[in-house]
Order: sequence, then C-alpha cells, then structure tokens
Amino acid sequence: MFFTIFKRPKKKFFDQAFRKKNKIQGPEDIKSSQYFCIVPWLHIHALPDSNVIPCCVSSYEDSYGNLKSHSLKEIWNNKRFKTMRRLKVMDRPVHGCHKCYEIEKSGIESMRKRLNRDFAHHYPILSQTQIDGHVKDLKMRYLDIRFSNICNFKCRGCSPALSTKWYEDFQKLWDEKSNTPKLMNTAKDSPTLWNELEQMLPYIETAYFAGGEPLLMDEHYHCLEKLITLKKTDINLQYNTNLSVLKFKKYDLLQIWRHFKSVDLNVSLDDIETRGEYFRAGLDWEKFLHNFKQVRDEFPHFNFQVNCTINIFNIHRIPEIHTTLLKHKLIDPEGFNFNTLLDPPHYRTQVLPSRLKKERTIKLKAYMRSVDDNYPGQNWEKFKTELSNQIHFMNSADLSKKLSTFRQVTKKLDQIRNQNFCKTYPELQELYLNT
Repeated sequence: MFFTIFKRPKKKFFDQAFRKKNKIQGPEDIKSSQYFCIVPWLHIHALPDSNVIPCCVSSYEDSYGNLKSHSLKEIWNNKRFKTMRRLKVMDRPVHGCHKCYEIEKSGIESMRKRLNRDFAHHYPILSQTQIDGHVKDLKMRYLDIRFSNICNFKCRGCSPALSTKWYEDFQKLWDEKSNTPKLMNTAKDSPTLWNELEQMLPYIETAYFAGGEPLLMDEHYHCLEKLITLKKTDINLQYNTNLSVLKFKKYDLLQIWRHFKSVDLNVSLDDIETRGEYFRAGLDWEKFLHNFKQVRDEFPHFNFQVNCTINIFNIHRIPEIHTTLLKHKLIDPEGFNFNTLLDPPHYRTQVLPSRLKKERTIKLKAYMRSVDDNYPGQNWEKFKTELSNQIHFMNSADLSKKLSTFRQVTKKLDQIRNQNFCKTYPELQELYLNT
C-alpha cells in the first residue's frame, strides 16, 4: 500500500494538465490569438534546397529537416515540429516565427493572421494533437512547395536561394564562391516527395505556387494536370509570379487555367517603367503590361492583385505606381497588396534618414486623403489602412546605420549589372553619396 502512493500518474492525468494550458479551443481563439498559427497542422514548407521549414516566412536558416534524407511524414512529427505545436496551442511565441510578430506590431496583416483566418474552420484537428505535439495524419490543406529556384529575374531584394539568375552576381557581389549549386530542385533531389504529394493532393484546399518563378517549373504544371485528373478543380489556386511567360514548353497556361474555378493571381511588381526594370532586373515593362491585360481580358473573374514589396527604393513611389496601375485598369481598389520587405535589412524602409522619412510620411498621407476624391464611389479603406501601416513600420525603428551597406551593395551591383542608380533614381542621389 505504501508504494502505491508514489505510482506514476496515468497518462490521462498528464493529458488533462496539458489541455488546461491550451488557450486555443475554437475558431475565435485562433483569430484573436497573439502567437498561435494553424500552419503546423495543415502545411509543411519545402525550399528549393530541400530544407523544410514551417512556412515560407519562417527563418530560412532555421531548418526543421531535409527531404534528401527524410520524408515529409517523418519530418511532420519530428521533435522540432511537435515542440512547435505544443507552444502554439499554449499561444506562446516560437523563435522562427519572429517576422510575423514583428510586422504585426505595425498593424500589418501577417501570414500567421491570414492563414488563421482562412483555415480556422479546421480547429477540430487541435483536439487530436497528442500531449507531445504529435499529429497522426498529414493531410495537407495548404500546398506551398518551392520546387525549384529557377527564375528569369534577379530582383535586388532576392538571392540565389530563390533565383538562378542571381547566382553569378551574388558571387561577384560578395567575392565568394557559393557552396550550393546554381539550380536547385527539391522535387528531383528528394526521393519520396512527389509520391507523397500525390497522396496529399486530394485534401488540398489552396495550392500556392511561387518560386523562383513558378511558371517556369515543370512541377507546377504536373500538379495542375494531376488536380484536373482528380477533378479537384474547385480548389483555390494562388500565385506569386512575375507573369513574364504564358506559354512554357508544351503548356499553354491560359488553356490550363480554364479548368479551375478560383485563381488568385498575385503579380509581383515593385515599380513601373525604368525604375521597375532596375529593381526587378529581367522585367520588360511593355511585355508585362501586354501579358497582364491579356490574362485580365481572358479571365475577368480572376482575383488580380499586384504584390508590391515596399522597400527603401520605392516607398516614396507608391502614389505613382498605384495611379499607373489604375490608369491601365489592371487592379481594382482591393488589388494593391503591400508586402513589407524585411530581408535584406539594408533595403528596409526603416533605413531611410529621419528627414526623408518625414517627407515620405507627408507625401503618402496626402495621397491617402486624395484617393476618395480622385476615384469617388469606391471603397479605399483597405488601401488606406495598409498604407498607413507601412508608414508606421517605416517610422517604427531607426536603421539608418545600415545606409553604408546600402551604398556599398548598390554601387557594386550597378557595376556588375551595368546599371546606374543615380540616373534611374535622381531623387535618391543623397542615399548613394557618402555623407
């Protein structure tokens, strides 16, 4: 009898104690949470180099496993993923998720909040989570596998990890040889990935294709063909694309898209005309307009957005960019998406000197006030709120000490690419010159 007092409590006792710590019990808890994210229950993200992270905005250097040596299912319930789920259901922060937390402080909608909103209806899966964070079945609802880093652009805010065009420039810029190959393809390098994906496609609700440039990837078209075969054409297709090609090898993208009911086309554009061609090297402004208008004419029911990554080069240009897109009838009031550049840090808007921040604040607030008068009868609240959040983010920190890195990188890339920053951005010359 004496020893029975010290018997190990039953597993049920530990389960109940853990459940009491769980702050996430339903959809409303998910939407109002401070740190919780539903992603680790519905999704797993693979980079072109086969490294796996929880989602595309997680820290790239913080790998949760590699598909060259482990399957998706093995990584899905490894120690790191299980620990993350335990922290999430207790609404506690996870180190690799700091980017979402950071931009949320400025009122910007993070990926965490967006996916919590879109997938809150899957909350019952939380009750199936074991005490150690184990989830039995990997039924991927949100697909985002970066099959390859192949890309025909070399945008200044990118790197060789997501663009083959960046490879040589990167080595010249930093005077070092890359330890990774120029072309990376996780689908070809990972022995079990494609078979696992085929098993998961029947459960997909949203398929997100990005890159690299997804319209140049065979695997993207293979996924679409498989979804058509499965008659899964009622899912939502989402893209982040430069829209530079509409035909690839044997594939006619416009014909393929006719099978799908819902397509969100998020087209990357960080500036217009010569400034756009400078920052997004590879962009042909006139070809961009032609392709965009062609798709818009063919599929007026698509959801069109322009993803504009706000950075030190273009925050003062938002009125000009936005006005041009409206003039060409490429977007509606909901169609301008503000993407906050965090990396590389020397391109953040927070790097601007205080005087230029004040000038931009005045200009952008004036533009916010003008849209209702210039475009009456339309709802501009979303646009004005998101622009206001960008102003807040710009002014939320002083990173002007990184201007020296900005100058160094800009000057050297200009030499490598035979570009001219001062000629392209005469209004920004003082950032280029040592002061």
